[in-house]
Amino acid sequence: MVAMKCLAAFMAIPLALAHPEDTQEAIKREMGLRNVAHAAATRSLSECQGSAQALELRKRSAARRSAKVAELRAQRGLTDAPLSHQKRDLGSLDYYNSLSHNETAEGFSLETPAGTLFGSNNTCALVPETTIGPYYVLGESVRSNITEGETGVPLHIELQFVDMNTCAAVPELLIDVWHCNATGFYSGVPSGSLGYEGGLNTTFLRGAQIADEEGVVAFDSLFPGHYSGRTTHFHLVVQEDPELLPNNTFTGGTTKHIGQLYFDDSLVQAVEATAPYNTNTVAYTTWEYDGWMLEEATTDYDPFVEYVQLSENLADGLLAWITVAVNMTADRKDHVAVAAHYYEGGGVAVVNGSMGDGPSNPCAPEPPNFTTGPCSALSTLSSYTAEATAVATAA
Repeated sequence: MVAMKCLAAFMAIPLALAHPEDTQEAIKREMGLRNVAHAAATRSLSECQGSAQALELRKRSAARRSAKVAELRAQRGLTDAPLSHQKRDLGSLDYYNSLSHNETAEGFSLETPAGTLFGSNNTCALVPETTIGPYYVLGESVRSNITEGETGVPLHIELQFVDMNTCAAVPELLIDVWHCNATGFYSGVPSGSLGYEGGLNTTFLRGAQIADEEGVVAFDSLFPGHYSGRTTHFHLVVQEDPELLPNNTFTGGTTKHIGQLYFDDSLVQAVEATAPYNTNTVAYTTWEYDGWMLEEATTDYDPFVEYVQLSENLADGLLAWITVAVNMTADRKDHVAVAAHYYEGGGVAVVNGSMGDGPSNPCAPEPPNFTTGPCSALSTLSSYTAEATAVATAA
């Protein structure tokens, strides 16, 4: 059987964020339901992964990624620079991180067969979903380059989406992405008293695209930085049938997936040693202290993206990729919390939204500089209980 690499879409949050009544046993009970649902999704996915359609899709994906690396290297004048290769696959979260998703290795070149470097099956069952986080802005521009003059290690990231029940590519989904900059600041949300966000009228490192016939979108961005309490990560929301507006933004649609992507700790540490990442004085949170990642990882799913360095110099950039499996019968709208809307005239904060504060929103998140808050872990977890139970019953 072809090994399956799956993104960990954890629902658990650090116990420090829970009310006293949210016992470890209760959280484990909710996580158990999550795991049953995940197992059912994994079984559905495994039934189609060996099909001729799925194998052909992976072959085309490998060729596409190989061509993109050649294109990016040519743009940067790196055609003579070597590639190298380190490969890894199964294990627990600790084992996943102890190895590497670095698909560059000494001795490899652009003549290396595309199937060797880019052909691994990294399809992921993503049931249930993870938190949308406190910085989601609705109405961002549809665009592929989201850097907007920010500085950092160039990151070209390819995301491919398949139906978890058929392993067929899902075209025409809208993929909305966002992440913090090299020094841990988000755009598009109100500037807090400590000034850790970029402000409502900023849009850097945010954007959306429509998936092509292969279910693929690709963004030119920068490697994310970090802030207190979270390991380095990259957010995405998947919408079906949104309305594209004349001003190159979007509205509406059915939310099919809410997720986060992660990166090898070895890569993160290498990036963090470079400027401007190394100007961030906030302590870095490694994966073992990030509650959204920490709960359970098995040989069924791997929470890290694959990547290749375009040369031995990180400043020349990275190509990262992952294929994710989506439950196309799902509707995640109840789990979408919006911090702000971006309109033609600029950003407008949402009252009682993700970034709301005060008595009207007792579960407003604390700034990244803080490590505790009033929200109940089970208030997040229990919203998935009915779905998890339904999936488990159907299985």
